[in-house]
Amino acid sequence: MQAMSETSKRQDNFTRIAIVRLGGLGDVVNTLPALDAVRTRWPDARISWLVESQWLDILPAPPRLDEIIAIPKKEWLAKLKNPADLFTLPAEVTALARELRARRFDLAIDFHGNMRSGVVTALTNARVRVGFAAGYCKEWNYLFTNERHAVGGGRIHRIDRALALCRAIGAEPAGDTPKLDLPDEAREFARSVFAERELGTRTVAAIHPGTSAFGSYKRWPAERFRELIQMLDSRGVVSFITWGPGEADLAIEAAAGTGAVVSPPTKSALQLAALLKECDVFIGADTGPGLVAAAVGTPTVSIFGPKDPVIYAPRHPRARVVETPMDCRPCKKRECNDPKCILHITTRHVAEAAFAVLAEMENN
Repeated sequence: MQAMSETSKRQDNFTRIAIVRLGGLGDVVNTLPALDAVRTRWPDARISWLVESQWLDILPAPPRLDEIIAIPKKEWLAKLKNPADLFTLPAEVTALARELRARRFDLAIDFHGNMRSGVVTALTNARVRVGFAAGYCKEWNYLFTNERHAVGGGRIHRIDRALALCRAIGAEPAGDTPKLDLPDEAREFARSVFAERELGTRTVAAIHPGTSAFGSYKRWPAERFRELIQMLDSRGVVSFITWGPGEADLAIEAAAGTGAVVSPPTKSALQLAALLKECDVFIGADTGPGLVAAAVGTPTVSIFGPKDPVIYAPRHPRARVVETPMDCRPCKKRECNDPKCILHITTRHVAEAAFAVLAEMENN
């Protein structure tokens, strides 16, 4: 089927809808406004979200979303590396395809736009498979959809890209700011952590020095975080260092020799989200937890190096970006021998942004 215009309208009464946005953490969060647009357009439909296993818990419960279907990417990649397990993989993929077809989806929307998500979208066997047109997606993704829309190109925020696809199928957005639902258990976990560490009456800055291993080139040096913590402490702001899988050593390094409080381990992204909601401001790199913080209502200060904040910055009324204008950025590199875009961002720049956010909150 040929690409369709952004203003395409439809009267279809879809009853079984699959949303495909496989990962990562920040991208899943940024697709939540699109989910809400689809729910508003088809309020009585059963909506399922296909997502990689590690991001299951960040997705909302009914009535926003009816079902979450895990795509075991990490498990399958592990099997590909182990000849003893390799022979079981085709059977598992076949079983997933059978499970998806049994749901008889009549609409699947691929908000991801790469080869992996295209294959998953095709496995749904939905009658209408919506995605981005050629030139607006990656890795021949458009070959797996049968309705393609030329939307979301250029320097457009990830949220707006997904919403453009919603508008193309007649699902008008209800809003463009992600909102995370926090269950009572996660809220109680965060409150107990803050109570045990006597943080409840303090001004608290969440400091998140880590990124995923894949995004390690976006990290600000740990010694800069230590300097920042000391500057915050001099103004009566306590630093609460959060961390994710594989980041414990980095959190300890950033806290070394300071009065910072290091978060206990979290069992889920929702527990991390609840901790960030208890904080007055989030300070960290261009990474998923910053988008999570904004989605629970916490102001953010994001340290941007190679990536484009127009596309990736958290969306919040008090979201600040700290960056250094350079001819070489934004860029698409995965590693760099001279990461001056990050190294030229000083502790003073970040601290000033944080103090400005806190002052705005105090005056409102």
